[in-house]
Amino acid sequence: MGQKEIRDQLLDALRVDVIDYGKVLALAHTLSREDEDAVRFSVDASHISRLGLELVSKQETAISELIKNAYDADAVTVDVIFKNSSKKGGSLEVIDSGSGMTRDQLLDGFMRISTATKVSEPRSQVYGRQRAGRKGIGRFAAQRLGSRLHVSTQREGDPFSLEVNIDWDRFQSGVDLHQIANRIAVAEPKPSNGTTLLIEDLRDAWTEAQIKRAYRYVSDLLQPFPLDRKSSAITKPDGYRADPGFQATFYIEEPDQLRLIASDEQDIHDAAVATISARVDKDGQAWFDIESSKYPIQLRDRALVFEPKLRSRAGSAQNQYDQIGGVRLIARYFIQESLPSGSRGTVRSVLNRVGGVRLYRNGFRVLPYGESFDDWLGLQRSSALREVLPPHHNSNFIGFVEIQDIDGERFQETASREGLIENEAFVQLQDFAYRALIAGVIEVARERKKKLFARDERVAEGDDPISHRSGLKDRASEVASRLRAIADQAEAEVESGNGTDGASSFSAIADEIELLGVQTEEALEEVGMLRVLASLGLTIGEFTHEVRHALAALSLAIEGVASSSGDSITFTKLSDQVGLLRSYMRYFDDVVAQNANRALDAYELRDIFNEFIEVMRPTLARQNIEISLSFKGYDLFAKPMHKSEWASILLNLLTNSIKAISRARATGKIHVASSVVDDSLQIEFMDNGDGIPVDNWEKVFDAFFTTSTPSGPLAAQSEQLTGTGLGLKIVRDIVESIGGSIEVAQPHDGYSTCIRVLVPRAKEEQIGNDLY
Repeated sequence: MGQKEIRDQLLDALRVDVIDYGKVLALAHTLSREDEDAVRFSVDASHISRLGLELVSKQETAISELIKNAYDADAVTVDVIFKNSSKKGGSLEVIDSGSGMTRDQLLDGFMRISTATKVSEPRSQVYGRQRAGRKGIGRFAAQRLGSRLHVSTQREGDPFSLEVNIDWDRFQSGVDLHQIANRIAVAEPKPSNGTTLLIEDLRDAWTEAQIKRAYRYVSDLLQPFPLDRKSSAITKPDGYRADPGFQATFYIEEPDQLRLIASDEQDIHDAAVATISARVDKDGQAWFDIESSKYPIQLRDRALVFEPKLRSRAGSAQNQYDQIGGVRLIARYFIQESLPSGSRGTVRSVLNRVGGVRLYRNGFRVLPYGESFDDWLGLQRSSALREVLPPHHNSNFIGFVEIQDIDGERFQETASREGLIENEAFVQLQDFAYRALIAGVIEVARERKKKLFARDERVAEGDDPISHRSGLKDRASEVASRLRAIADQAEAEVESGNGTDGASSFSAIADEIELLGVQTEEALEEVGMLRVLASLGLTIGEFTHEVRHALAALSLAIEGVASSSGDSITFTKLSDQVGLLRSYMRYFDDVVAQNANRALDAYELRDIFNEFIEVMRPTLARQNIEISLSFKGYDLFAKPMHKSEWASILLNLLTNSIKAISRARATGKIHVASSVVDDSLQIEFMDNGDGIPVDNWEKVFDAFFTTSTPSGPLAAQSEQLTGTGLGLKIVRDIVESIGGSIEVAQPHDGYSTCIRVLVPRAKEEQIGNDLY
């Protein structure tokens, strides 16, 4: 087709009433190729898929990019709903309450491969938020998660909404990107502004553990921003409205309801060590329940017995609360040093801000009870005076007391409507709530074998001298609680105008002391484990030393027998086996020798893997297992580690794969893929064995988790295919110690198991010159 013919067709396409924009673009692109003075870049449509997989390799990263886009759009809430997602092919809906998009914003922002919005508009329009999303990644995150995307967006005040449908599978090789049109339609207005992304035909399965991990990943990213709701009607001096905070909530859709999987509240409540409930019956007798998912405590309808070492506010030694029948209490109890490491910062921040026991009367909150500055139950005072030693500061509880008094006969408001008159009923209420909470605290402390009162003898904790030193953590926690009590008192004085603001310093010091106590105990436990591993290392070193000498003598003996018998075939077989043993010995001897000097080196993954596989290849050949390696990228240097740590990681992963393949009775294949993900190196170790049930994807990293008992040294091969349950635990400890992560991931086609390891990439200054 000549240039004139193309121009004529283009003019004809532009003259019609209903323009075929796809045809116009195709003709214009064809015409541009006839330009003899200039050439232009074009983009193959398959580039979209490659970008989606290369820029966003992890599920958590993909989810976080979509949620950060909602944050940038000034959303206050974002709901993430998983539907039929336990297997591939489900769907995912991300619903935010942000500003929504206009048609121009859709075209110039969402549908444009690269934008300068983050540079030209570094802050969001309404709340002035520093933009969190990486511009241009959001759409690729959606492509990474599923095959199809439906976008529905509503701007505030617009009498319509906009909808766009994108089928990512249409972006195939051999088609120019501009030739693929995505349908956009004007639809009925939505009840509220915001954007909804419906991602269908999910590429991966999502377990509950993975969903929770994705939530924690998002929480860590957005943690600096407020979680509570403040008034957004105030305009700040810079013209932005006050930020009311941002909250993400994750659900799984079930037949008749949405089941909450992860949220601020859910994540915090899951970190509680126990739930304490209490009530007063119509006869004035108090009862309490306590249950714990972390300790074997399940007490029901236990009478609240008077504890003589506690002072009574009600002046009664019989715990008869005749003025407060019908009162109920429920509180979750937290111990700061027992918070899960993955969400410790989030939970501690919320506890320090909103911890305490609130009071509700006839369904309405009664202020100021339960505010950070109010110690209406005397928990701060009791903690500071060490009336009870286990932690029981206000920030150790989130709960409420409920009273029903419609006519106001027992609990009367003050004239200012701030609080209740402190009559006999109120004093009994205080006494009941305090004693119920302390009863729960004491039950947990007994289970933890902790000292209850200052005059008690310390609870025996075994003969291990390290365990006697764990009191450092308790003492640190006690000092931290006392400092927080001082901080609360100082804050109260500041608010009343009688003090200077030093509360934040006290509180910060308390956090540091408590953290030091936790780290001290963790370090002591680590020392105990290292002591055992050190002795094991010495044993291995001695073993390799003795076997090396034994192999030399064995080689001479074999040569002597062969020369006297003339059996060259037997000599060759024996020599091959001795050679195999020598290669094993050289590898492990080198690992032990390099570890002895305690040097940490940045190793290139190709060198580590190739050397290891070369040593293990005879073993794999005997098992009829084929192994393959793939490396994507160059200079794949990992953060400095001991070579023995790499040997331990690879040996544990390999032996697990060999066992799984043998159990599956399959012609084995193992594939190890390495690539770069952000500032980390990703290693995917895959095999076609019997697989890991989805329910066990998180459990396999727990110590001693195994489905069968370990075998003895003389057991048959089938019996030796069991383990102690420590292999993956050791691997996880090594990987996490350098700031990496490990998880069971969705395997590639043709494989049944994939263990994904992420380790930090070495910085340039950490790579020795001799390695280039």
